Amino acid sequence: MNLKLTMKPKTYNFYIMVVTAAVLTAIGLVCLYGIGYYTITTESMPNWIETPLYGHYIDSMNLYIYPFVVLLLVILGLCIPKRIVPRQTLLSSGAGILALNIIIALVLNIEASLGFLLGISIVIQTAVMILTIIKWGGLTFERDGYFIQVGSAMLHMGIVIFVFDFVIMRTSGLHLPLFWVATILITIGTVLSFYPEEIGRMVRFH
Repeated sequence: MNLKLTMKPKTYNFYIMVVTAAVLTAIGLVCLYGIGYYTITTESMPNWIETPLYGHYIDSMNLYIYPFVVLLLVILGLCIPKRIVPRQTLLSSGAGILALNIIIALVLNIEASLGFLLGISIVIQTAVMILTIIKWGGLTFERDGYFIQVGSAMLHMGIVIFVFDFVIMRTSGLHLPLFWVATILITIGTVLSFYPEEIGRMVRFH
Protein backbone atom coordinates (compact mmCIF):
# COMPACT_ATOMS: atom_id res chain seq x y z
CA MET A 1 0.00 0.00 0.00
CA ASN A 2 1.38 3.39 -0.98
CA LEU A 3 -0.64 6.35 0.25
CA LYS A 4 0.41 9.89 -0.63
CA LEU A 5 -1.17 13.04 0.71
CA THR A 6 -1.40 15.32 -2.34
CA MET A 7 -3.87 17.84 -0.99
CA LYS A 8 -2.37 21.32 -0.89
CA PRO A 9 -3.01 23.74 1.99
CA LYS A 10 -5.38 26.67 1.46
CA THR A 11 -7.51 24.84 -1.11
CA TYR A 12 -11.24 24.09 -1.02
CA ASN A 13 -10.66 20.41 -0.22
CA PHE A 14 -8.07 21.24 2.43
CA TYR A 15 -10.52 23.45 4.31
CA ILE A 16 -13.25 20.81 3.96
CA MET A 17 -10.88 18.28 5.54
CA VAL A 18 -9.93 20.61 8.41
CA VAL A 19 -13.53 21.54 9.21
CA THR A 20 -14.60 17.88 9.04
CA ALA A 21 -11.88 16.90 11.51
CA ALA A 22 -12.92 19.72 13.86
CA VAL A 23 -16.60 18.73 13.71
CA LEU A 24 -15.83 15.05 14.33
CA THR A 25 -13.66 16.04 17.29
CA ALA A 26 -16.50 18.15 18.71
CA ILE A 27 -18.96 15.26 18.28
CA GLY A 28 -16.52 12.96 20.06
CA LEU A 29 -16.17 15.38 22.98
CA VAL A 30 -19.96 15.71 23.32
CA CYS A 31 -20.27 11.91 23.33
CA LEU A 32 -17.57 11.59 25.99
CA TYR A 33 -19.38 14.17 28.12
CA GLY A 34 -22.65 12.27 27.70
CA ILE A 35 -21.06 8.96 28.66
CA GLY A 36 -19.38 10.54 31.69
CA TYR A 37 -22.58 12.21 32.86
CA TYR A 38 -24.56 8.99 32.40
CA THR A 39 -21.99 6.93 34.32
CA ILE A 40 -21.65 9.33 37.24
CA THR A 41 -25.41 9.85 37.56
CA THR A 42 -26.07 6.10 37.40
CA GLU A 43 -23.62 5.48 40.24
CA SER A 44 -25.24 8.09 42.48
CA MET A 45 -28.85 7.44 41.38
CA PRO A 46 -29.28 3.89 39.96
CA ASN A 47 -32.94 4.37 38.98
CA TRP A 48 -32.55 7.80 37.40
CA ILE A 49 -33.47 6.56 33.90
CA GLU A 50 -37.01 6.01 35.23
CA THR A 51 -37.30 9.64 36.34
CA PRO A 52 -37.90 12.89 34.40
CA LEU A 53 -34.19 13.63 34.85
CA TYR A 54 -33.37 11.07 32.15
CA GLY A 55 -35.69 12.79 29.69
CA HIS A 56 -33.97 16.11 30.40
CA TYR A 57 -30.61 14.41 29.86
CA ILE A 58 -31.68 13.06 26.44
CA ASP A 59 -33.08 16.44 25.39
CA SER A 60 -29.90 18.21 26.49
CA MET A 61 -27.63 15.78 24.66
CA ASN A 62 -29.71 16.12 21.48
CA LEU A 63 -29.42 19.89 21.77
CA TYR A 64 -25.65 19.74 22.27
CA ILE A 65 -25.02 17.32 19.39
CA TYR A 66 -27.51 18.85 16.94
CA PRO A 67 -25.39 21.69 15.47
CA PHE A 68 -22.40 19.42 14.94
CA VAL A 69 -24.46 16.69 13.24
CA VAL A 70 -26.00 19.33 10.96
CA LEU A 71 -22.55 20.70 10.12
CA LEU A 72 -21.23 17.21 9.41
CA LEU A 73 -24.09 16.46 7.03
CA VAL A 74 -23.67 19.80 5.25
CA ILE A 75 -19.93 19.19 4.91
CA LEU A 76 -20.53 15.73 3.46
CA GLY A 77 -22.89 17.37 0.98
CA LEU A 78 -20.26 19.94 0.03
CA CYS A 79 -17.69 17.19 -0.37
CA ILE A 80 -19.54 14.78 -2.64
CA PRO A 81 -21.93 16.73 -4.94
CA LYS A 82 -19.18 19.11 -6.02
CA ARG A 83 -18.40 16.34 -8.49
CA ILE A 84 -21.75 16.95 -10.19
CA VAL A 85 -22.55 20.67 -9.86
CA PRO A 86 -20.35 23.80 -10.00
CA ARG A 87 -18.77 24.72 -6.68
CA GLN A 88 -20.47 28.13 -6.39
CA THR A 89 -23.87 26.56 -7.03
CA LEU A 90 -23.05 23.90 -4.46
CA LEU A 91 -22.13 26.48 -1.81
CA SER A 92 -25.28 28.51 -2.48
CA SER A 93 -27.45 25.39 -2.34
CA GLY A 94 -25.77 24.28 0.88
CA ALA A 95 -26.46 27.65 2.50
CA GLY A 96 -30.09 27.52 1.38
CA ILE A 97 -30.59 23.99 2.71
CA LEU A 98 -28.98 24.96 6.01
CA ALA A 99 -31.29 27.97 6.37
CA LEU A 100 -34.35 25.85 5.56
CA ASN A 101 -33.18 23.25 8.05
CA ILE A 102 -32.98 25.88 10.81
CA ILE A 103 -36.49 27.11 9.95
CA ILE A 104 -37.84 23.55 10.19
CA ALA A 105 -36.14 23.13 13.57
CA LEU A 106 -37.74 26.34 14.88
CA VAL A 107 -41.21 25.66 13.47
CA LEU A 108 -41.36 21.91 14.17
CA ASN A 109 -38.53 20.32 16.14
CA ILE A 110 -34.91 19.22 15.94
CA GLU A 111 -35.74 15.66 14.91
CA ALA A 112 -37.87 16.86 11.97
CA SER A 113 -35.08 19.15 10.75
CA LEU A 114 -32.53 16.35 10.97
CA GLY A 115 -34.89 14.03 9.14
CA PHE A 116 -35.20 16.61 6.35
CA LEU A 117 -31.44 17.07 6.08
CA LEU A 118 -30.72 13.34 6.29
CA GLY A 119 -33.32 12.60 3.62
CA ILE A 120 -31.66 15.03 1.21
CA SER A 121 -28.23 13.63 2.07
CA ILE A 122 -29.31 10.03 1.45
CA VAL A 123 -30.78 10.90 -1.96
CA ILE A 124 -27.64 12.78 -3.00
CA GLN A 125 -25.20 10.17 -1.68
CA THR A 126 -27.17 7.33 -3.31
CA ALA A 127 -27.08 9.12 -6.67
CA VAL A 128 -23.35 9.78 -6.40
CA MET A 129 -22.58 6.19 -5.36
CA ILE A 130 -24.57 4.74 -8.28
CA LEU A 131 -23.02 7.15 -10.79
CA THR A 132 -19.56 6.31 -9.45
CA ILE A 133 -20.13 2.56 -9.71
CA ILE A 134 -21.36 2.81 -13.32
CA LYS A 135 -18.42 5.12 -14.17
CA TRP A 136 -20.49 8.14 -15.19
CA GLY A 137 -18.10 10.57 -16.87
CA GLY A 138 -19.46 13.72 -15.21
CA LEU A 139 -17.91 12.96 -11.83
CA THR A 140 -14.55 14.39 -10.77
CA PHE A 141 -12.58 13.17 -7.77
CA GLU A 142 -9.65 14.38 -5.72
CA ARG A 143 -7.82 11.12 -6.49
CA ASP A 144 -7.83 8.87 -9.55
CA GLY A 145 -8.68 5.18 -9.57
CA TYR A 146 -12.00 3.35 -9.81
CA PHE A 147 -11.80 1.47 -6.51
CA ILE A 148 -10.73 4.45 -4.43
CA GLN A 149 -13.56 6.52 -5.95
CA VAL A 150 -16.17 3.82 -5.30
CA GLY A 151 -14.77 3.41 -1.78
CA SER A 152 -15.09 7.14 -1.12
CA ALA A 153 -18.70 7.16 -2.31
CA MET A 154 -19.59 4.08 -0.23
CA LEU A 155 -17.88 5.50 2.86
CA HIS A 156 -19.85 8.75 2.67
CA MET A 157 -23.08 6.86 2.04
CA GLY A 158 -22.43 4.62 5.03
CA ILE A 159 -21.83 7.57 7.34
CA VAL A 160 -25.09 9.25 6.31
CA ILE A 161 -27.10 6.03 6.79
CA PHE A 162 -25.41 5.48 10.16
CA VAL A 163 -26.42 8.95 11.37
CA PHE A 164 -29.93 8.51 9.94
CA ASP A 165 -30.29 5.18 11.73
CA PHE A 166 -29.35 6.47 15.17
CA VAL A 167 -31.06 9.84 14.91
CA ILE A 168 -34.33 8.91 13.20
CA MET A 169 -34.72 5.12 13.25
CA ARG A 170 -33.44 4.19 16.72
CA THR A 171 -36.91 3.03 17.87
CA SER A 172 -37.88 1.44 14.55
CA GLY A 173 -37.82 -2.24 13.67
CA LEU A 174 -35.46 -1.28 10.83
CA HIS A 175 -32.88 0.10 13.27
CA LEU A 176 -30.68 -3.02 13.35
CA PRO A 177 -30.86 -3.80 9.59
CA LEU A 178 -29.95 -0.19 8.76
CA PHE A 179 -27.08 -0.36 11.25
CA TRP A 180 -25.63 -3.36 9.43
CA VAL A 181 -26.13 -1.74 6.03
CA ALA A 182 -24.20 1.31 7.26
CA THR A 183 -21.51 -0.88 8.83
CA ILE A 184 -21.03 -2.88 5.62
CA LEU A 185 -20.84 0.27 3.47
CA ILE A 186 -18.35 1.95 5.82
CA THR A 187 -16.20 -1.20 6.07
CA ILE A 188 -16.11 -1.89 2.32
CA GLY A 189 -15.64 1.81 1.58
CA THR A 190 -12.71 2.02 3.99
CA VAL A 191 -11.03 -1.07 2.52
CA LEU A 192 -11.47 0.18 -1.06
CA SER A 193 -10.20 3.66 -0.13
CA PHE A 194 -7.07 2.48 1.67
CA TYR A 195 -6.20 -0.60 -0.41
CA PRO A 196 -7.27 0.24 -3.99
CA GLU A 197 -4.14 -1.20 -5.61
CA GLU A 198 -4.40 -4.48 -3.71
CA ILE A 199 -8.11 -4.82 -4.56
CA GLY A 200 -7.36 -4.06 -8.20
CA ARG A 201 -4.70 -6.79 -8.34
CA MET A 202 -7.10 -9.30 -6.75
CA VAL A 203 -9.81 -8.50 -9.30
CA ARG A 204 -7.42 -8.77 -12.24
CA PHE A 205 -6.03 -12.05 -10.89
CA HIS A 206 -9.49 -13.63 -10.79
